[in-house]
Amino acid sequence: MAFWTQEFMAKRRENWLNSLVKFEYQADGSWHEATINSKKINGTQLELVISLPRTSAGTQTITAIRVIDVSGKQCGYSTTSVKRAVNQGVLAKFEFPIYEKEGEE
Repeated sequence: MAFWTQEFMAKRRENWLNSLVKFEYQADGSWHEATINSKKINGTQLELVISLPRTSAGTQTITAIRVIDVSGKQCGYSTTSVKRAVNQGVLAKFEFPIYEKEGEE
């Protein structure tokens, strides 16, 4: 049996979702702002879809993605290695589960 009410957890997910306001990606050594295409709560998960606009005419290597919160601070970071061709776009989907895990001691 869960300790937290469903209503409370739903509100916490909404707070988390609203606090994630910017994604940035590193391409060829420089940071660039991504575009948040959608943000939603799906069950116990936050789902965000972002697009990474082109910053040069040639090929690029995307090496990291970070999330910025409402206070302007980095709250999440991940390295990656995505090589994109001249005419290739990039979409990324993030799923962050937020739920109460029962039975841990």
